[in-house]
Amino acid sequence: MQNYLHSAIDTIYRKDDELIIIGLTGRTGSGCSTVAQILCSEQNEIRHSLHGSDSPPNNEARKQKIIKRHFDVTWQKFELIQVRSVITLFLIEEGVVNIMFKLRELLKDEKKLNFGELETSLKKIEASLNEERTSKIPELTIQFYTMTLPNLCAELRVVLGESAFIKLYQEIGKNIRLSGSALNASLVDGKFFTLAEKINTIIKHIITSNKQLKKSTLIVIDAIRSNLEAMFFQDRYAAFYLAAVSCPDNQRKQRLYTLKFSDDDVKIIDKEEYVARDLNNTTTYSVQDIQACIQRADIYISNPDQNNEVSKYSNLSDQIIRFVSLMKRPGIVTPTSVERCMQLAYTAKLNSGCISRQVGAAITDKNFSVQAIGWNDAPYGQVPCVLRNRDDLIAGQDQKAYSEYEKNDKKYLDHLKKNIDVYIPIKKTGRNISYCFKSEYNTLTGVKNQVHTRSLHAEENAFLQISKYGGRGIEGGLLFTTASPCELCAKKAYQLGVTAIHYVDPYPGIAIDHVIHGGTQNPKMVLFSGAIGRAFHRLYNPILPYKDELSALLQN
Repeated sequence: MQNYLHSAIDTIYRKDDELIIIGLTGRTGSGCSTVAQILCSEQNEIRHSLHGSDSPPNNEARKQKIIKRHFDVTWQKFELIQVRSVITLFLIEEGVVNIMFKLRELLKDEKKLNFGELETSLKKIEASLNEERTSKIPELTIQFYTMTLPNLCAELRVVLGESAFIKLYQEIGKNIRLSGSALNASLVDGKFFTLAEKINTIIKHIITSNKQLKKSTLIVIDAIRSNLEAMFFQDRYAAFYLAAVSCPDNQRKQRLYTLKFSDDDVKIIDKEEYVARDLNNTTTYSVQDIQACIQRADIYISNPDQNNEVSKYSNLSDQIIRFVSLMKRPGIVTPTSVERCMQLAYTAKLNSGCISRQVGAAITDKNFSVQAIGWNDAPYGQVPCVLRNRDDLIAGQDQKAYSEYEKNDKKYLDHLKKNIDVYIPIKKTGRNISYCFKSEYNTLTGVKNQVHTRSLHAEENAFLQISKYGGRGIEGGLLFTTASPCELCAKKAYQLGVTAIHYVDPYPGIAIDHVIHGGTQNPKMVLFSGAIGRAFHRLYNPILPYKDELSALLQN
């Protein structure tokens, strides 16, 4: 009977065919590769600082002790799929002769590059790929994709140099998403997911090989840089988690400078990875969009610089170990106070009627007791953008949904009417033709100005809830936001005496340097680490009540 129950418990937790896939995302220099390296390490190679003494000082330390026990018994290193290595496969499939002709053109400004050495490196990768294709041994298949190919790609990176490597691979990645080919920059319909499909094929090879070897499959993908590719894996694998790795932007840039990147190199990288996208431009869907990936992530890993070499990576390892333990045993510990409050902010953002970006915020006292929540939306009594329709405005229907300016300004109405036919195919799909007033007005006037947005920001909405309903003061309290405050909201937080701002995604402005770090009452900016959204429920909702699990395992 005991063996039967043990077997049932193991089946519930998928012990025999365990599958975990972690996709990493983050800006260049944030530390995705470092996280991947820790995940791919043996237990005795991981430097952590999880509490393990006999007298934990508080409940968070007790949680760490439980996680450490689980880590000591269950840790299994992950297998690495490097996206840049997969991109290298596309490059090699073009043939070395064709590659070299194209690379001489693309890299003509790289004066220090030895093209003879580059060709030798590419031929070495080609030979290794041909050898793998003839192999039928599961161990060798896994080894090629997770060790051999990344090592060969690292050698190629050294030959190219850091800056040239990143520029080249960004260009090749864009080509693959456009045309399905490393060297073709033309748009070919239906090829966007070519890179994701290749990665998926490799995942299936590894799963099949591990099943033959009767092993679990734990995979880390370093790194996903397209929002649509993240969706591709989220839709296909229940065991997939998208983890965003972040650090303060000044530290990220300093890491790149240490790697000999120039200011111009960093600007080029940032322009490729983290700028506003024009959805009418086809190339928007083929380039990297780290901001959208960070917003889509359900696990956040904070990777700021450590004070000394002794503690280097220990905090990073603590976070990784905790997340993996919860993936294997959901509910083994409860959420942190920070996770609980950020989850409230994340849930609040779903109320937003903004058609551009949903943001949520929560305000607590110093003990994490929630005082108010908010989301970006039109003021109460006005109609959210998602519920409005440009056809209704032009036809004079649902007039209370539109401002007097929108209903009466001839230039504005003519501007909307001019593009009305463009939306006919979309209307045939049953979708509502809502619109963003700020975008339309800025296009009409030719001036980009955030002041014309109809929405209150999530943070100011939360602040106003306290004022509107007579809540108590929040001086000394905490702000949680699924983005990070703009200059205007940062000033409000500062004025209200907020002592710490927990945020997910840095705001691309000067709010932190100019507002938060000004004067003498500076709130502390804290990059969020934890699980929210789908991962929050998956990691903290036990599969079985723990009491029932223990009772079942104790029965004879």
